[in-house]
Amino acid sequence: MIIPVLPFNAELLVFGIAVAYTFTSIALQRTLTNPKKVREIQERMKSISKELNELVKRNATQEELKAKQAELMPLMSTSMKSQFKPMFAILPIFLVLYYWIMPQMVVAMPQVFASASKASVLQLFFIVVFVLGFASSFAVLAYDKKKAQEEKEARERSSAGGYSTQNIV
Repeated sequence: MIIPVLPFNAELLVFGIAVAYTFTSIALQRTLTNPKKVREIQERMKSISKELNELVKRNATQEELKAKQAELMPLMSTSMKSQFKPMFAILPIFLVLYYWIMPQMVVAMPQVFASASKASVLQLFFIVVFVLGFASSFAVLAYDKKKAQEEKEARERSSAGGYSTQNIV
C-alpha cells in the first residue's frame, strides 16, 4: 500500500502537522533569503554568461575569458549560499518532527492513533510533506518568475524615461 490508512483523527493530525511544517518552511525560506536580491544576482549571472558565450564564439583570448569567469564565480557562490542558507533551519525542524515528535505522538496518544504503527504515521507525514513541498516549490517558482518579469518591465520603463505612449494625448 503506497498511502497508509490511519484512523481519521490520526490522519487529520498528521496532515495538519505536515501542512504547518510546509508553510513554516516556505516562510523561513522567504525570510532567510532575499528573493529580490537572488533574482538580481541571477539576472546578472545570466548576462555575464551570455557575454562569456559571446567571447567563446569569437575566439577571445584566455585572459578575457578568465576575467569574465572571475566576474561570474563570486556571483555563483553568493547565489548558492543564499539558496542553501534556509536548509540549515528547515532540515533540523524536519528531522526533529520526523524522528522525535511524530513517533512520540503515536505513543503519547493511543486513543487517536489506535491501530496505527509508527511507520505508517511517518510514511504519511513524509508523503504529505513531499507532495506539498513539491507543489509549493512550483508555486513559489511561478511567483518569483512573475515578480522578475514585473521588475524587468519596470526597469525597462524607467530606463526609457518612464513615459508611456498611451498617456500622450
